Amino acid sequence: MNKTKLTTAIFREIGIIHERMDAILRDELPAELPASQFKLLNHHLYTSNTNETATELAHNFHVSLSAMSQIIKQLNNKGFVEIQTRSQDARKKTLTITKLGRGIHQQAVAKIDLDIKGFANNFSLADMQQLYKLSHQCRVYFEDHT
Repeated sequence: MNKTKLTTAIFREIGIIHERMDAILRDELPAELPASQFKLLNHHLYTSNTNETATELAHNFHVSLSAMSQIIKQLNNKGFVEIQTRSQDARKKTLTITKLGRGIHQQAVAKIDLDIKGFANNFSLADMQQLYKLSHQCRVYFEDHT
């Protein structure tokens, strides 16, 4: 298999993994934190894109601006995020995750972790470390190039 076909195969596998993780999220997340909201908290906590506007988030999540605005509004109404106005442009707002938001996210992750423990046990620690290193490098590349 050449490098291009291998890369395509890798991204296909990642896509399928994403679908399976979505199913786990739907089954395991607390009722007050649907998958779309969990994913936004997760994105904000684990990426370097913490100053993204709703428009930028909508673009990165491949949803409409109105859909992203709804997700943000719901998180804000629950007290999981605070919305701040950018000083240079009052029309653009950014999010900050609150202590309550971090707490609900941690609870959700703990519940999800129970489901993936069996998966992790199928691989050595060294394999998992290598997988993390490579997947992290891929994510950072796409953060910098989208």
